[in-house]
Amino acid sequence: MPPRPAEARELGALARLVAEHALFGRYGIEPASLERALAAGIEAGDLVLAAESDARLQGFAWWAPRGAFARSPYLRLLVVAHDAVGRGTGSALMDAFEQAAFATAADAFALVTHDNAAALRFYRRRGYAEVGRLPDYVRPGITEVVLRKRRPA
Repeated sequence: MPPRPAEARELGALARLVAEHALFGRYGIEPASLERALAAGIEAGDLVLAAESDARLQGFAWWAPRGAFARSPYLRLLVVAHDAVGRGTGSALMDAFEQAAFATAADAFALVTHDNAAALRFYRRRGYAEVGRLPDYVRPGITEVVLRKRRPA
């Protein structure tokens, strides 16, 4: 099933997907606070898409349409359940994000932790290029890699 807009009643379940990933613990992300942030983001105009399979939520993508420099779409968060990794869930979410992003903008941005090798490979395969690094930007001791993809010609 292709990704679809997340429903308000699903935000808690989507937020709990982060608990599966140790990476998010480094950022101090707790499911309850993420649920509130997702709701506030939607209220402010952000978009959240949910992916599901067999009536089970498998992941989500959250982005701000003008979140990068008040101009370009910024992918705030892409989360895929552990048991859905490698099954096309992340690619389906990214396809939906990019389709929406490039319908209105010439480029899209994301941040990825410098030591998240799997995520960096994923984004690079999709045509994202590193355009900078931000040491200690979100959390002390963590360097964010700024990624940019231009709209395909």
